[in-house]
Amino acid sequence: MNIFVLSSRALYSGVSWDPVFELENIVVRTCNAQLLVPSGRDVIQWSSTLDPLPERIVRKAVKSTTGLYKLPLLPQLSDKTNVLLMIGISGPNLEILSSIPKWRERFDVVIAYIFDSWEPTIYSKNVYHLDHLFVALPEVIDELKQNFGIPVSLIPFAADVLVQGSCQLKRSIDLTSFGRIPSQYDTVFGNKFNQPGSEQIYYKSTPRAKEEFPKLPYEMRKDEPDTLLLFHILRHSKLTLAFDTLYPGMRQFPYSFITLRWFYGTATGGAVVGKRPTTHLMDELMNWEDATIELPDDPQKSVEFINELLQDEVRLNSIYKRNYVESLARHDWRHRIQSMLEAVKVPLPQGLLEELSQIKMIHQKMVSRF
Repeated sequence: MNIFVLSSRALYSGVSWDPVFELENIVVRTCNAQLLVPSGRDVIQWSSTLDPLPERIVRKAVKSTTGLYKLPLLPQLSDKTNVLLMIGISGPNLEILSSIPKWRERFDVVIAYIFDSWEPTIYSKNVYHLDHLFVALPEVIDELKQNFGIPVSLIPFAADVLVQGSCQLKRSIDLTSFGRIPSQYDTVFGNKFNQPGSEQIYYKSTPRAKEEFPKLPYEMRKDEPDTLLLFHILRHSKLTLAFDTLYPGMRQFPYSFITLRWFYGTATGGAVVGKRPTTHLMDELMNWEDATIELPDDPQKSVEFINELLQDEVRLNSIYKRNYVESLARHDWRHRIQSMLEAVKVPLPQGLLEELSQIKMIHQKMVSRF
């Protein structure tokens, strides 16, 4: 069996893509997979500097002729089962499959995992030829099945718990925010905790600028170092903020969504505070005690609430351990890779089996200790 990962890392760079490339890297390492990295055709890269209307015209013309992307070296296939995996942010990213001429004929199994999976009308037509589509949102599965006529299954988000997870008790950052939170909370936390004389630290991660067709290759960019730094900060954070996507002040989403913030936050042990997602999936995936601690709707009262919580070391120490242990058991990316491969009846590679075994062994030791 040969596994190939088709990556968009030469097309995009940004914090939204960092978890995609993180997962790709885990697949490559645990499954002994070959990474395929298409680039945008020169004319497409040039068109990205044009105004929106001429850019759309150029893209449409190129897409209908040569295709938007090119893969300089086509993969060497064997007589064994050849599996192609593509991971993307949204449905249009599936267009990258066209960088491989006759991709459907070349591979025995082609699967995709799409993070923001709603709006079936924007998907690339390549979706109709997939063997299986995996999505992180259960509410859209039936609609996607009806529209595309292919198997669609749920694969929730996760984190690299094996490598990046922690339940360490010594933590120097009181409150951390990364990604979107309602501005009214961000303002009061900054005004309270980050002023002269304050004994608390409120750290807010500032995302780097997005890039389309980044000038540097992935290995020379900040994508991976930024991910490693984020996990390091989270391991040293007592509290991490996360809000339901439907909560007022958040970016408009069509559904309540368990974002990566919950999986990253619990994997690194810190207490997740904010507004728990209302999706039923939250009750299935994170149904342990204090998986989310609800903040008051009044941001000013939330300041007082957090001050009191920070003083409750017994409760926080229990949360650090519980979040890490539960994440080891349920929410490592290797569990998700296992689920995808089993869904399409692909044998689990030895490297993946070994790391799953490591996770199980660490989890058992943690349970016996606590």
